[in-house]
Amino acid sequence: MKLHLTLRHLLVAVATAVVGHLAWAQTAPSIKTFTVQQVTQLAPGTELVFQLNGTAAAVATVTLEGTATPIALRETRAGQYEGQHTISLRDQIGHQSAARATLALGGQQAQAVLGQTLLTPSAHQAAVAAAAPPAVIDYFGTQASGYTGGHEITFQVRGTPGAQVVLTLAGSDARLTLNETQPGDYSTQYTVRSRDRLSERSLATATLSSGSKSVKLEKALGAAALQPTLAARQSCDACGVVQSVQAVEVAGEPGYTGAIAGGVAGAVLGNQIGKGDGRTAARILGAVGGAVAGREIEKRVVKDTRYDVTVRLHNGALQTVSHTQDPGLAVGQQVKIVNGQAVRND
Repeated sequence: MKLHLTLRHLLVAVATAVVGHLAWAQTAPSIKTFTVQQVTQLAPGTELVFQLNGTAAAVATVTLEGTATPIALRETRAGQYEGQHTISLRDQIGHQSAARATLALGGQQAQAVLGQTLLTPSAHQAAVAAAAPPAVIDYFGTQASGYTGGHEITFQVRGTPGAQVVLTLAGSDARLTLNETQPGDYSTQYTVRSRDRLSERSLATATLSSGSKSVKLEKALGAAALQPTLAARQSCDACGVVQSVQAVEVAGEPGYTGAIAGGVAGAVLGNQIGKGDGRTAARILGAVGGAVAGREIEKRVVKDTRYDVTVRLHNGALQTVSHTQDPGLAVGQQVKIVNGQAVRND
């Protein structure tokens, strides 16, 4: 009897566990694919469209780095979700911004990280190159025990960290690569060959490359170390890369022409109605109303164009400045914000 009860309890427990597991399995959502319709620029007004394929009848959202609130995705058909986000001036979305999708159902969640870049491959590559730190050489020094065969020359360069530095010598076919001993410090030692033709006046040229940017500096082997001026070395907080240039049509400021023309027309019309004092009042009201209408009409006819330039500063921030005339700037150009205007900084 006891054995029978024990088996019975065991079977009940197993059945309960199986049912619970099946119930959990039925409510646990899954994400099969998570994609974005890649764009050519991440500027205010650009729409980012996210698509997700997974468990049906769930709640889907996307968290995008640089935005304040999650993006809701709606289920367009069973298991297919889609949602969009229009980039605003408040957003801080960059080419490296990460996106994470969440699919929630029955108290369970599934998450997936976007495996694509927000930008198209070519636009992303251009953005990476533009965001690379500027190529700068702060110091270029040489020390030599002599310039004939067997003597050693030490080269030292200080500049942009994580870059590549190569050096050439006039009077030698040697091409030297300097090693980064610590962030921004590069050095190497060269033993003069008997076939080299070097002297203290021979020029050494150091080239520092960072991403798609490079800078060169040359000095005579026997000359004192070169240290560019502070103005040339210091970073520029107001410098950046153009993300977008948008022409915006705005209503022009009305002048007096429309008001006068409208007032005259209104007064003539008012003169046709009423009698005595009523006619005088009608003329006055017609003139006032006509002036207002004339100014409104002129505002619609006379329109101005404003050019909004959005710049991604080197510190990562986005800034939009307005120009009353076409600044002649293109996406990807290096610019500097001066007195509220974007000017080329090539």
